Amino acid sequence: MSASSPRSSLGVSVLNFRRNLNQRWCFYSSYPNHITLSFSDANITAITEVSPDCKQYVVELDEETFEGQAGQHTVLRTPAGVKPYSVLVCDGPRAALMIRAYGTDGVADYMNDREVGDTIQIQSKLTGSLTLNPPTRPAVFIGTGTGITPLIGLLHRYVTQDGPHAIFMFGEKNRDQLLYKEMLEQYELIHPVELKLAVSREDWHGRTGYIQEQLPEVISNIGTDADFYVCGVPKAVVAAKDKLDELDVSSADIHTEGWEDAQVAD
Repeated sequence: MSASSPRSSLGVSVLNFRRNLNQRWCFYSSYPNHITLSFSDANITAITEVSPDCKQYVVELDEETFEGQAGQHTVLRTPAGVKPYSVLVCDGPRAALMIRAYGTDGVADYMNDREVGDTIQIQSKLTGSLTLNPPTRPAVFIGTGTGITPLIGLLHRYVTQDGPHAIFMFGEKNRDQLLYKEMLEQYELIHPVELKLAVSREDWHGRTGYIQEQLPEVISNIGTDADFYVCGVPKAVVAAKDKLDELDVSSADIHTEGWEDAQVAD
């Protein structure tokens, strides 16, 4: 792992990874139980600290290539279990994952103990229903926690396909968890992107509270003729959907992975 600043080294790492690859971007969610999963060996070629409890892993398949589209996810198989995870960027045999170690999650904690050179098992065929619509109108990306990962991929695809106006909204508990902040600030400088951040449990120079609380302001500026992509912990996703419904946004324009409501109901 690099000994340099986690955020600055991460920004350079991801940006360099993009420049060197003809990218396809990918996602995290749960997956249908009826799907038969096939796993391939992949080597961990780089590990970078993103925040005190999140790491980015670059992995490379031995013999295959990743297949899928922006907004989809892969699956890891470990001795601690099987779990789907976001793919930050992928192309050919290489992909970048961002994983948070909770201390109570067997798969994430297993990955937290891995080192460069270790071999893991991963699904090379990406799946998932959160994908980008044709970028012909404004798009709003709303994320919390590690849900930011697929949204960054969707944002990248949106701006590289000349989407007219993107608003990227990301909320976390505190400043240390504002993942990929510097990279997103660079997007704001060079693309038609507005970045809106919020923390809910700490005073700072920016906005405080939950990120969905900024939606009325966003809607007043761009209207409801837009695509809204939402990803994060289920309660936050449902809260954002409820707020958008209150603001008269059509459900057809709200894009999520689709399993969050049932998770909150349980």
